[in-house]
Amino acid sequence: MHRDDRVTTEPGDSPVTSVPRDYAPADAGHWFELSEGRDAGKKLFFWDVTLTAQGLVPTEATAETVADLPVVLFVHGNPECSYAYRNVVRALRDRAAAGKFSLPVRLVAVDHIGFGLSSTATHEVVPMDHAENLDQLVGALDLWDVTLVVHDWGGPIGIGALLREPDRVTGLVACNTTVFPMPFVGPTFDDYPIGWLPWADFPRVTPDRFWPAVASYAVFRRPAGEYRVLLELLFYLARVEGFGWFPEHERDARRVYYEQFEDEWNTRASKRLVRQTRYWGHGNTFEDPRIGTRNTAPFYRAIHDGIGREWGPSGREVDVELVFGGWDPLAKDAVLDQWAEALPQAEGHMTVLDGVSHFVEEERPERVARAVVDAGGFAAAHTT
Repeated sequence: MHRDDRVTTEPGDSPVTSVPRDYAPADAGHWFELSEGRDAGKKLFFWDVTLTAQGLVPTEATAETVADLPVVLFVHGNPECSYAYRNVVRALRDRAAAGKFSLPVRLVAVDHIGFGLSSTATHEVVPMDHAENLDQLVGALDLWDVTLVVHDWGGPIGIGALLREPDRVTGLVACNTTVFPMPFVGPTFDDYPIGWLPWADFPRVTPDRFWPAVASYAVFRRPAGEYRVLLELLFYLARVEGFGWFPEHERDARRVYYEQFEDEWNTRASKRLVRQTRYWGHGNTFEDPRIGTRNTAPFYRAIHDGIGREWGPSGREVDVELVFGGWDPLAKDAVLDQWAEALPQAEGHMTVLDGVSHFVEEERPERVARAVVDAGGFAAAHTT
């Protein structure tokens, strides 16, 4: 496999220092230097492996056959990084070891600028920027026959990037995300999870120095009443900021999610994404302190115009699986109806898990792995 000369083993300037051993499969982590756009010169961290019955093998070691392999591309949201998919990958590996895969499958995951092990942000990076960066990486790695797995803001990022060359995609797994205008019916991010302190307003009331702790709490919060959510958050902040305490069973992930925001502009970029939840899928204008006025509406219009045409029944009719945690405004019927209208083949392939929060890949990785197998058509003939 020819390796693009923009791929390197030299890291960027991520603030993450507590890197877990399982952050990426062994010998499979690389950095990709962006050559275009506002983030030109910065480096995206990604890992690239081939999943076989024997386990995870760095894709470079399968150079002769890699061009023929189907690909699963994992695209994370906020305030996560690619490490959020670690348990989904583990579940896929277990399925492969049990003989439940019909072919070797190439797995690729990426950290966006300002997240994980990628370079730090220098402006308030939003999905249209991340999509441009991801498009460059997909082209450099020459990914085809892609099953696209997206969560949270990874939805508009991944779909926005891959719709630029829609023929690359054959399957889509969407987890607690949307690319459509968020309906102003039922719960929204203006009244969830706390009616008088909605998620969209958290950046306004949270000092930057506490944002790392808020982020590492938010990913692991579970369904609860609004006062319990607030009390748990305050208790968590006191223990993390006062004593450096993280729950033992989630210590590695929480440290990563915390440390990635020990940088001013990473924090600003993450906060901007939270503020954007108020306009999710609608588009808006905002003032970036370094760039000036920015308008996200054309980015969303391009997605709205293209997704059904390219991936619906009149286009490639890609296989679609939706797996949503039910404790989330994104899991309401009005959002699911938008998915079904654009991609009718999603009917009968939507799962809403009661008692599960927004971060479904953390809570139900086995269910997400099953969706990946179904959307990618990877199941061995003798399995169900």
